[in-house]
Amino acid sequence: MNTQTKNRWLSWLFYIVLFVVVMQATNWWKSRNTQSGNLSKFSGGLMNGTAFTIAEYSGKPVLFHFWATWCPICDLEKDNIESISHDYPVISIASWSEGKREVKAYMLENQLTFPVMLDNSGELAQNFGLTGVPASFILSPNGEIKFVETGYSTELGLRLRLWISTLQD
Repeated sequence: MNTQTKNRWLSWLFYIVLFVVVMQATNWWKSRNTQSGNLSKFSGGLMNGTAFTIAEYSGKPVLFHFWATWCPICDLEKDNIESISHDYPVISIASWSEGKREVKAYMLENQLTFPVMLDNSGELAQNFGLTGVPASFILSPNGEIKFVETGYSTELGLRLRLWISTLQD
């Protein structure tokens, strides 16, 4: 490998590392005031009329995901959440959305089957320290918040965090 090629690779590596550091710092800054602690006692009602508690999922990591029907980033991420919901427990919260009818239509139109909790006013999202969506909380098998991701998250990134959360308990 000649010096010019080596320098080009080192330059690319530097930019990739810099990008990752900036993205992580940005995520930390955006999520610095978000909910932390244990959510095992959290309970709520789903849009389909059933009740749930996080404790039901004890022993499994949980994806606790805030989104909105009008959010373009959430729309990009919806298939990632759907895919993950086939392998891990997912509780999604439609925050700042137009209402049950609109959320149900969105779910049907996009063939989404993950459970949805309505938060039309955004009060629950605000109680979790959020100012926007999407946002994902990764809970460990005992209900402890291990990761908070704001903005778009890849399926691989979310799956990796879910897996890591099982190792930290």
